[in-house]
Amino acid sequence: MMQEDFEDMRKRLLSLSEKAADDDEPLRWFEELYDNAKRDPGLIPWATLEPNVIMMKWLENRHLTGNALVIGCGLGDDAIGLEKLGFKVTAFDISSSCITWCKERFPSSSTEWQVEDLLNLPASWLEKFDLVVEIHILQAIPSGGIREGGASALPKLLNSGGHLLCIGRLDDGRQQLISPPPWPLEKKWLEEVFSSLDPVSFELFTKAESPEISRYVASWKK
Repeated sequence: MMQEDFEDMRKRLLSLSEKAADDDEPLRWFEELYDNAKRDPGLIPWATLEPNVIMMKWLENRHLTGNALVIGCGLGDDAIGLEKLGFKVTAFDISSSCITWCKERFPSSSTEWQVEDLLNLPASWLEKFDLVVEIHILQAIPSGGIREGGASALPKLLNSGGHLLCIGRLDDGRQQLISPPPWPLEKKWLEEVFSSLDPVSFELFTKAESPEISRYVASWKK
């Protein structure tokens, strides 16, 4: 995708996000994005149509099993990656169009696809999961209590010994050079919001196509 296409997409996402926030429905824009895409993955900026390579690398040699939850599953490839590793996977998104799309893409999958709101998750999910995966979701939610509320829900989903894996853009002081969304996250903020968990790892990385953007893969254990 050309740079001007990225900029057009960024402006469109920001417009959707701002309008939703003005209407006091700050997460509504996700449904609008997936619905308007009309099954064209090229219009979903984070859709790679394959499991996240950083997630898969993190899971190498860790021998984790059990119940896994994918936060904001998008088009479902991360959930399928976990399913192939032997996890019993639940994957949710706030967008009903997104979840319908996942079911159409993977009709034979054993993943449980659900429409849920990160700010109001089922009580039956509390302390249920051995692995909770959050990739690029918190950074897509504006601050001001909403992002904080979503983040605070994640540790409660883990069972004893469960792992939380988060991947996103890092606020390293250069974020003002990049127009949101996404809104990069500070390491200090992540450490504070997940302070009820034991830190396991925090590693930085960049992508070849965008070396100017700092990124993190971080994990905690309950």
